[in-house]
Amino acid sequence: MKFAKRAAALLLAGLMALTLTACSPKQFASDLIINAATALGFVEADDEEETTNDIYAPAGGEITFPDGLQDTSVHLNQVAENGTLYVAFNGITNRNTEYFVAASDSIQVTAYATTDSTSLLEFKVAIWQLSEDRATTSYVPGTTVYYTTGGDCYTYTITGLTPGKYYKANISYDSASYYITGGVKIEGIGSDELVAPEGDEE
Repeated sequence: MKFAKRAAALLLAGLMALTLTACSPKQFASDLIINAATALGFVEADDEEETTNDIYAPAGGEITFPDGLQDTSVHLNQVAENGTLYVAFNGITNRNTEYFVAASDSIQVTAYATTDSTSLLEFKVAIWQLSEDRATTSYVPGTTVYYTTGGDCYTYTITGLTPGKYYKANISYDSASYYITGGVKIEGIGSDELVAPEGDEE
């Protein structure tokens, strides 16, 4: 009985509001049904707004390539020195670094790039882990970081790694017509020896 009275009251309130609203009757009816179902307990209320999980690196940092990185004109050139991996890339849309060992559970990634595009003004750096048998790789969840093009450096600390495990960084730019040129510096690697497993695609 209480249920019927509650439903009738909701319907009456809805009809009264319909005469006062400028919304379309169809949209109003849809909202009314959803609100009524929520009030009657058939649908759980969702008080949280949808939020994006995209990570954007803040501006800051700098990259100075070491002497060991002589040729910066090739598509991708890299060298590890004193616990830091330096990567120079030229005219790419998607490239992987060689594998490096993590010194701790985090690395600091500084990156910059330029492009001729006037609309797509960001690129991504994501981390992939090498399996124990060095046969496969798997994406490390939550490690995709967006960097802004324009030539300035942006820096972000990526966490969630396992010390002693091997990882690679994937640098990608989601364009079929334009390319990016720039550099990446990854601080916090545990060895200056890089690994390029057989069959790994660059």
